[in-house]
Amino acid sequence: MIPSNIFASKGAVISALAAILLLSFNENSAVAFTPTSTSSAPSLRITPIVKSSNVKLYSAIEDTTPIQSEPVSPSMSLLEQFITEYQQSLEEGSKWATEFGFAEEGEDAPESAFYAIFRAIRQVDAKTNNADGSSSGEKLMGLSGVPMYLPSYILARAEQKHQNAFCDFFHFPHLAKALEEDFLDAQRGSTNNKKGWQVAAVSQPTGSSFNDARMTLPQVNAALEAGTVIFNNIGAHIPRLAGPTLASTDALSLPGALNMYVTAKGMRTSAPPHTDRQDVLVVQMEGAKRWRVFTPPTDGDVKPNADPFARGKGEDSLPLHTLLEGSEGRLGSELLMDVVTREGDVLYIPAGFPHTTDTVEESNDVDYDTSIHLTFNIDTHVWDLDYLAARSAALQRNKVNDALSPQSENRYVGKVNQLPQNIRSQLVDALPMEFLDIVPSESPDFMKGIAKQLATKCNLVDEATGQSTEVSEASYVEALERIHSYGSDILDVHRDMYLAAVEEGRLRKAEDAMTAHLKKDDGEVTMSNERMQRLSLFRVRPFFEQIESLKKDLYSWCVSGESIAQESAASSQLDPNWQFTAALKVGDEVEADLGGAFFAGKIAQVTGNTYNVVFFDGDRENGLERDQIKLLNPPTAADEDEFDTTGMTPKEIKRMRKKMEKKKRK
Repeated sequence: MIPSNIFASKGAVISALAAILLLSFNENSAVAFTPTSTSSAPSLRITPIVKSSNVKLYSAIEDTTPIQSEPVSPSMSLLEQFITEYQQSLEEGSKWATEFGFAEEGEDAPESAFYAIFRAIRQVDAKTNNADGSSSGEKLMGLSGVPMYLPSYILARAEQKHQNAFCDFFHFPHLAKALEEDFLDAQRGSTNNKKGWQVAAVSQPTGSSFNDARMTLPQVNAALEAGTVIFNNIGAHIPRLAGPTLASTDALSLPGALNMYVTAKGMRTSAPPHTDRQDVLVVQMEGAKRWRVFTPPTDGDVKPNADPFARGKGEDSLPLHTLLEGSEGRLGSELLMDVVTREGDVLYIPAGFPHTTDTVEESNDVDYDTSIHLTFNIDTHVWDLDYLAARSAALQRNKVNDALSPQSENRYVGKVNQLPQNIRSQLVDALPMEFLDIVPSESPDFMKGIAKQLATKCNLVDEATGQSTEVSEASYVEALERIHSYGSDILDVHRDMYLAAVEEGRLRKAEDAMTAHLKKDDGEVTMSNERMQRLSLFRVRPFFEQIESLKKDLYSWCVSGESIAQESAASSQLDPNWQFTAALKVGDEVEADLGGAFFAGKIAQVTGNTYNVVFFDGDRENGLERDQIKLLNPPTAADEDEFDTTGMTPKEIKRMRKKMEKKKRK
């Protein structure tokens, strides 16, 4: 169970400046409150609408008093701080939007509001994370975070407008146009709230030609009759959505992605209960959607191999009726929020918090056919920007046995889930959000502070597991510096990907203006061969290839066991064409050229100047020349130890070295 102090303490009130919902653990709380903030705050009438075993859910009705710009105060609630930070970030967002050409100077652009709302997340998170990496007060992100609901009209009042900037930004006709202009892909989600969330392809090729393979609007409409249509990473594909995605990336200084979910009205389950690895910000674009959000399950010791950030996905089931059993039930989850988002509303859900959605309206007078919402992913856990990943990197680098080592590549399953919950939640916390903003060589105290926090968390793990890792603070700093380098590169790739989509949108607009006279009677634009080559299907792929290469480089660094100085010296001596010239040995990971295309495999045998390669699918090719083989990882200096140190602790390695030195002297 997450700590109870993430909700309103007994007798306290969360100001409605930030949300229409109030959570309280006080069974005897009155239903009428006076706000605890400044006198300029609006008055409230609070009415309980849902009650579980020890949590009340409230709806709040506010008056129309304008929001006053106030300095952020430590006495403000987290939600109050958020709205204040949003209002104060709008000017910065406007400057950012002007700089990137989304608006002329002095004009408003929706992209500026997207920037501001993510900047508010950044600012609030910074106030709960100290300079040394420790936390104080309520947290916004992760398993100890706080969900938030921000109605459209509260945001509009902060913007001093009648309608907030997110309204009218993206509707179904925009999607229809994108399907016509591009080559998009989508999946249809399952609707069974008793089983894990499964997906199936929407696109059904009707022939062998390029156009026959494209997903069409009728195919999307047909899929909507059976479930939610999911467009993953759509910010890299649809130029209109690239701007908001770039805004989120720049405002947070984190690599992130944007998914879009489209659901027909009347769907009893549009997304079965599940958790996400990302902290997500949801913006309702069209129609309405009901959300139910729960506290993270506490059955980790019962199901340790269930990823807390991927519950209810794949083979793991997270049935709604078990979530509704409350704290005394099998999952130990409590209902936190039951709310309907409408156009312009914003919802924030921390990573690991189960949620489920539907589009069943209680009233029949709500006029919409399709619900569309955007989900912005704050991808800290996805890109190894948390303390658990840093710990794993340091232990791997120093060849130390890891008591939490999982059975699979997923570090969030297995023994880590059997740790005491307070230790686990600290260990999987994201690194401070400003982590990628700093330059390690110019901020040694900052890096040492984070390393100290990491060491403290690792010591707690050692105490809980009975292991002694004995990793030095310098090694933790080294691991953090390498993750910083990796994360910065991943961030740059994401920015370049979204900038490419923005530029493509501007290019298309210019082309459309010049070729308007070539439109067919049905409005369809004749697509040139040059424009076909720029479709997102081809435009996005190189960026993901870069990302895969960066991930492999990080893994190689972790398992190589060399110091940063050794690595730099070795790399400086490498032939610039080392991938095709460096010596190969059995077991090396490579890609081999077969008919002009490279396929992944491993060196199985070296015979003189030729090589035998076993490919990923089990096929084998013998007698390949060196220039047909691309080495994936740079060669490293030979290990000075003449024995395999895999799985040995530093003490064991030292003892082994002494034994070998004795043998040499004899």
